[in-house]
Amino acid sequence: MKQQRNHKRNRLWIPAFLCLLSASLLRAQEKKEAPAVTASKALKLSGFTQLIYTAQDVGVDGFSVNRARLTFAGEFLKNVRYKLQIDTVKSPILLDAQMEFVLSQAAAFRIGQFKVPFSQENLIASSELDTINRSQTVLKLCPGREIGASGRDIGAIVYGKYSIVEYSAGVFNGAGINKVDTNEEKDLAARLLVHPTGFLTIGASFYDGHYSEKAGSPAVTRNRTGFETAIVYNDFSLKGEIIAAKDDTTPKRGWYLQGGYFVMAKTLQAIVKYDSYDKNTDISLDRSNLFTLGLNWFLADKTKIMVNFELSKDESGKTTNSALLAQFQAGF
Repeated sequence: MKQQRNHKRNRLWIPAFLCLLSASLLRAQEKKEAPAVTASKALKLSGFTQLIYTAQDVGVDGFSVNRARLTFAGEFLKNVRYKLQIDTVKSPILLDAQMEFVLSQAAAFRIGQFKVPFSQENLIASSELDTINRSQTVLKLCPGREIGASGRDIGAIVYGKYSIVEYSAGVFNGAGINKVDTNEEKDLAARLLVHPTGFLTIGASFYDGHYSEKAGSPAVTRNRTGFETAIVYNDFSLKGEIIAAKDDTTPKRGWYLQGGYFVMAKTLQAIVKYDSYDKNTDISLDRSNLFTLGLNWFLADKTKIMVNFELSKDESGKTTNSALLAQFQAGF
């Protein structure tokens, strides 16, 4: 018990420091300009809608609206930015509600509700994914996705880029989006990227947290470590990740490898992807594997048609499902 109290006290300085930093930035901004409460730049409105048809061996075939999102973004003070994103298909509909204080390219601060800095695929916008579905590894193991919060949480981070290094680190409730915290613990997240060349990225992510399904429930361990790499060279791309996790006493692991090539420059892209997820590494024959073949036809910058064939197999090699998905995305 004493050790737990010390552990909690050691974490208290993190949110306190971030709150003080936020207040200092606001005071500095006010002293420097003291502008009227009006937008210094025009509001930027963007959005997209995805209509999908699924035909599969297991499950119901049919049409559905996958996503319908609107994003409002802008700058109401110099170097103070905001972003609000809603999805009218999801429930709850509020996804992002954040403010950013940008000191320089090397140092910025974000507070509110937004994506947890963990995993390259998690941080890719849904409108910019190379496949219709995210990998099962990211859906099952990425903080905020495994609890149905779209990879997001409420908290604060510092982030920036200097030379060939990018970083982000912060503190989160750990309970997901649009809700108050469910325990006294605060979760820590960090991500570090290195760009040794213009086409190569190597990175690592870390998450240390505790999760309670509801207030009063025991807080169980929720730790993750991830490694990632990406090569994007002309029309060719190769991306991969591996994530190791521990939920309470259960060790989990997953990885994926994805290759892409533009058969027609900026117009027609072919994708192949292999994804493996083991929900308990201490138990045999519980791993699921997913193989995806895809074609992406870009009609405009954010408007495209995507066709994916997915083949699911269990650890023994037995096919558990096959599906053909076609998605039309219109964006602006």
